[in-house]
Amino acid sequence: MQIKENTPKAILLIIIGMTVFALQDALIKFISDETNIFLIYFSRAFIGIILLTFFLYLKKEKIIFKTHYPILTIVRGIVFFLSFTLYYFSLTKLSLAKAITLFFVSPFFITILSILFLKEVIGLKRWFALIIGFIGVYLVMEPNYNDFDIYSTFPILCAFGYALTMIIQKITSEKDNLYSQTFHLYFAAIIFSILIGAISADGKFYTPLNKDLYFLLQPWIINSYFIFFSLLSIGFITVVGFLCIFQAYRIGSPPSVALYEYIIIVWGLIISWFVWGETLSLSGYIGLILIIFGGIYTYIREHRKNVKITLDKPLR
Repeated sequence: MQIKENTPKAILLIIIGMTVFALQDALIKFISDETNIFLIYFSRAFIGIILLTFFLYLKKEKIIFKTHYPILTIVRGIVFFLSFTLYYFSLTKLSLAKAITLFFVSPFFITILSILFLKEVIGLKRWFALIIGFIGVYLVMEPNYNDFDIYSTFPILCAFGYALTMIIQKITSEKDNLYSQTFHLYFAAIIFSILIGAISADGKFYTPLNKDLYFLLQPWIINSYFIFFSLLSIGFITVVGFLCIFQAYRIGSPPSVALYEYIIIVWGLIISWFVWGETLSLSGYIGLILIIFGGIYTYIREHRKNVKITLDKPLR
C-alpha cells in the first residue's frame, strides 16, 4: 500500500515525539533521588512491551520475536542498555539542557561509523559539518583541565553507543522489521535490569561513601504514589514518542521532519530553567548552535545525495 505524504502532519508528530521525550528525561532527572535507575529501566521496558503489543493487536499486525541476526541483536541490546544507563545517570550530574545537547552529537558519530562499517563516502562539506559539530560539543562541555568533569562525557559516550546501534539496525533491518527490533531492545532492558536487580535491588552496595552512585545503587523501592505514576508515565511516554517519530518519518519528507528533532533541545533549555533554574553559559549556547547547524547540514546533504544511514528512526 502506497503511503500518502503529509509533511505538515509529520512535523506535528515529530514535535509531539520530541516533546514527550524531553518530558521523559526531565521526569527521570526529577525522581532520580527517590528511585533506582534500573527500576526505571525495567518499568519503562515492561510497560513498553504491554503497550506496543496492544498497539500491534489493534493494527492486526503479527508480533515476530525471532531475529535473523541473533549475535548482532544481542550486541545491540547490550550497547543500547549500557549507553542509556550512562545518559540517564548523567541527568543527575548535569543540567537537562546540557545532557540533551551533548547527546545530539549522535548524527556525527553515525556518519563516522557509516564510513567504517558501511563503506559510505563522505565529501569535504560533510567533513566540515562534522568538525563544526564537534567544536560545538567542546564549547558545550566547557572543559576545565584543572577540574575535569567526567560526567560531561557520559551523554557523548551514549551518543556513540546509540550511533553504533543505528549502524547495527541498518544491517538487521534487511530482514527484521522495526517492531521486532523494538521488542528485542525492550527484552534486553528487562533481562539486564533483572540481573542487576537480583544482585543489588536491596541496596546493600550503597553506603554514604559512594553517594554519587545513589541513582545506581539505591534500593528498588516505590515509596509514593508519585513515583509509581512517574514510572507508569515514563513507560507510556516512551511508546508514544516512538510511535510519533516512526509515523512522522513514515509520512513526511525526512529533511523537513529532521529539522524539528532539535526542538527537544529547546524544551530541555526551557524545562531546565523553569524547574531547576539551570541554563547554559554563553559558550554553551554558541556550541549548541554549532551542533544544530552541523547536524541539520549533515542530514540535508545525505538526503540530497540519496544516502540513508538508517532505515527507520529508532526508539530512544
